[in-house]
Amino acid sequence: MSFLARRDPTVKLAVVLGISLLLIFVIDPLTPVLFLALAIAAALAGGAGLGTILRALLPLSILGVGFVWSNAVFAATQGPATWTIGPVHASEAGLRFGLAIAIRGIAIGMMSLAFVWTTDPTDLVVSLIQHARVPFRIGYPLLAGYRFLPFFADEYAQVRLARRVRGAVARGPLGRAREAVGELVTLLSDATRRATRIAIAMDARAFAAATERTYYREVRLGWEDALFVVGSAAMTLGLLFLSARIGSLRTLFG
Repeated sequence: MSFLARRDPTVKLAVVLGISLLLIFVIDPLTPVLFLALAIAAALAGGAGLGTILRALLPLSILGVGFVWSNAVFAATQGPATWTIGPVHASEAGLRFGLAIAIRGIAIGMMSLAFVWTTDPTDLVVSLIQHARVPFRIGYPLLAGYRFLPFFADEYAQVRLARRVRGAVARGPLGRAREAVGELVTLLSDATRRATRIAIAMDARAFAAATERTYYREVRLGWEDALFVVGSAAMTLGLLFLSARIGSLRTLFG
């Protein structure tokens, strides 16, 4: 296991949330680029492959393009428009602001994915219960719901194959929309049955009536977790200092 994978999930979650909240106040493009590079390096160090990272960056980049053009066209900025294409007027200040928001969102998304890739769901729930004092009546249902997600892709593929075997062929946009609604209803009904079975199993074990629980796994805090927090804080301050020395750092506070 990598260094990141061995760290306490609650500590990692706190670090990711802290850096993400800090980036919300940054409005220049370069600073988020530095944190994006740090997030990619963390994902690689955590064991994620380069192909996995690139596939994750693709939808994040598509979403970022929307932030760029919408701010370039619609953001309220001082001065005249820099570009005019027919009825569309874009400004350079809006473009820079949109680019900063887009890169910031991609950086936060990549840090979140690095956290997910290096964290076991069961360890996360146990850590939140033991260290963040999350009630186990909330933690374990969250774990059950989280474990639903990998099944949806397989079940969706099975539903589509079953409909093809029965000869269901969508024709035209209306037919594809009707087919999508049918597939969604099938997935929702299957998820409801699965959730009902889990709820009955938990109730049969007196889950709601228990006041205390013992745990098969123990997630302990160690000096390496403290070192991880100190190192993350030092790297964050270092990147902010580097951006300030370059003259690029800009925040909402001026």
